[in-house]
Amino acid sequence: MPQGKLSLHASHLILLLALFVAPLLSCSSPPHVDEDGTWSEVVVQNAPPQRDLLSAAEQAVMRTGFPPGERDEARGNVISGWDINLQPFRNQGRRWRGIIKIEVVEEGTRLAARVQTQKNVEMDDTLDAGAAEWEDEPDDRGRSRVLLQQLLSQLHLTGEGR
Repeated sequence: MPQGKLSLHASHLILLLALFVAPLLSCSSPPHVDEDGTWSEVVVQNAPPQRDLLSAAEQAVMRTGFPPGERDEARGNVISGWDINLQPFRNQGRRWRGIIKIEVVEEGTRLAARVQTQKNVEMDDTLDAGAAEWEDEPDDRGRSRVLLQQLLSQLHLTGEGR
């Protein structure tokens, strides 16, 4: 086989490989939920299907002031975007992200809410979100209870809180 034809076939093969592999590499899965945070939880009986729970969770996230985020049906959670509050002084800027996790347990359906908190430790440009350096802080337990209550009120459910 002549050298030109071999390189033409090889280049076509590489092009086809790139077309099939590139989309797989560019797909991103929703972020994994860190289980170590401070969660507000409740177990409810006779809950609606998970699809409806996740839709209600998305609404609860937005109604409590968080920007829209991601919904992961496989993991059963909704993660909001970051609610950012920049301040002109170092260590004063904060951001919060709401997470709702839904899982079926023996007792019924566990609904859990968490609000992650981070502070901006950037020293110079404290009002630029792009330049911010975020450091974890303790979760906002009060805001997580509000998020969970918003979800429960949308579903008209009561449960055993933990």
